[in-house]
Amino acid sequence: MGKRKITCNNASCKHHISGGGCDTCIMLDGSGKCKSFEKGFAYYFHIVWDALGNKNFIDMIEVQRNPDLRIGMYYVMECYELGFSEMEWGTCRMLMLKNGENGEPLNYEGITARELNMEKFRKHLNDFENGIMPNQAQKEQEQQKTETKEFGWLSPTGVFTESPFGTHEESAEQICERKGFTDEYWKWVKESGDNEIGHLMRDFLSEVKGYCLIHNPSGYAGYIVTNMKALTKHQKDFLYNYFMDMGDRFKAEQFVE
Repeated sequence: MGKRKITCNNASCKHHISGGGCDTCIMLDGSGKCKSFEKGFAYYFHIVWDALGNKNFIDMIEVQRNPDLRIGMYYVMECYELGFSEMEWGTCRMLMLKNGENGEPLNYEGITARELNMEKFRKHLNDFENGIMPNQAQKEQEQQKTETKEFGWLSPTGVFTESPFGTHEESAEQICERKGFTDEYWKWVKESGDNEIGHLMRDFLSEVKGYCLIHNPSGYAGYIVTNMKALTKHQKDFLYNYFMDMGDRFKAEQFVE
């Protein structure tokens, strides 16, 4: 029986050679999957194209699932000289690669239609081949500094009361009792011409006392700040530090005066 030739078309692998070749010994597992794969420079571009699909944004959840996308987006932005922006809708966050700093968000076709900066491309390729990844030390340092936070109520004076998912009304009742708001709450319910079902203590804290709630109705993947009155400086300062502690500069800067 003659020898059979294996053709590899995975251009994302660093061992891939033009024409379907491979520069290393190919090892296959029991299912026929290649175990010799290693991420090549092209891999980081390909995962950005896959994440974009036919859209002009990348969902932040995809980046959280595959941190390599951060590196890929950096390479794409550098080599195609793109701008960057973020947009938030509730707990959904979208990352956009733009036509310059102030241009429109671009999809895959829009990006690849631009001229590639070959000087930057060669520099990053050379760095990659020498084991130098972009901002790797800074990335590791930032990951060490981040932490997760509990949901909760924030008073106008900047006092935070933890309130895990599903306990916001219970926590509001405890705050009202501790702060002596209970009689005022019932007076507010009576004056509003409704019963306690229509006007909960959490509504009272938000609408009357100026508390804001850091929460997420889905219970996971993000934080929402809900306030019925304008946030005070104490609240903004707390929220800035709260989100900076989690490494979320984009969210934190929404509360800068």
